[in-house]
Amino acid sequence: MNNIMFLILIIVTAIIIGSATKSANTKMILFRGKIIDFVIAAYITLLLISTAVAFGIMIKQESKSERVSAEEISKAVKAGENFADYVETGMLPDADGVFVNQEWHFPYESNRLIITSKTSEQNWAVVERKKEFDDNNQVDIVQYATKSIIDDYDYSHHLKPPKITVNEQGIIIEPSEQTELKLAKFTKEFTISQFTEKQFANQRIFGGVNNVRGQNVLYLYVPQSVEVVEENGVYLQLID
Repeated sequence: MNNIMFLILIIVTAIIIGSATKSANTKMILFRGKIIDFVIAAYITLLLISTAVAFGIMIKQESKSERVSAEEISKAVKAGENFADYVETGMLPDADGVFVNQEWHFPYESNRLIITSKTSEQNWAVVERKKEFDDNNQVDIVQYATKSIIDDYDYSHHLKPPKITVNEQGIIIEPSEQTELKLAKFTKEFTISQFTEKQFANQRIFGGVNNVRGQNVLYLYVPQSVEVVEENGVYLQLID
């Protein structure tokens, strides 16, 4: 957007200068007097307008950023550290700092459920038997996760869940689409920083960046009568 504004500025300036030059040639007037005053005034006005628009765009983009507080970062770190304990104790659905990233619901009539994966890495899946009053011949899958944060920016919503399909034999877990994140930081020029900053203070501008890598797990709620079998690429953990 900024490049477009800069291009428009150049075009408009060229038109003004061209018009002024043509007028000067027609009237045998050198580029001076009121014409040059007009061009300078118009140029300054365009610069001011472009600057205001550019700042407005930057502010608008910044307002969309999902910055998180130090409290949220601390909560995400704690949830990640205790994630396995939450699973073991059955506290995961109600744990502070844990959220539902995706849900799937499949009707299932067979008495045997085979879970397999097409990913190269082993998938962690937790199985919990449904209570009798919730047993509705349906397999419910929930992906629980903790927040992923880098430099106080929550990018959890950019991470897509895996693709899950069901057939007569069971469930197939396919890898999620790869997410590419680009992080940029700006520092002062050396001509300024050599007098205002400590020497080599900004040599590693990403050295002090907060980086919280989120945890996630697929949690399966299956009917009481269904036998669950793990196959390639899947590690099953049964919760009583």
